[in-house]
Amino acid sequence: MESMIIDREILPEPIISYIHSEKIRLVEENGTVTLSPIVDKYAILEKSFGMFSDGKLSCERFIKAKEEEKELEK
Repeated sequence: MESMIIDREILPEPIISYIHSEKIRLVEENGTVTLSPIVDKYAILEKSFGMFSDGKLSCERFIKAKEEEKELEK
């Protein structure tokens, strides 16, 4: 099984219309090629506005801190 990550731009338009992520995982196994979008769970945060107007804490850092707190509670 071979796997690689490719950029969306290298694919032809008919395929691009089905996959909306910027990065795509290409997997070949037993002669079958599978394309899967790579979803960055923080990508939407890059486009959103910060939670605090002073800019000291970004949304991404806030969410990561909350996830770390949950891990410590376990």
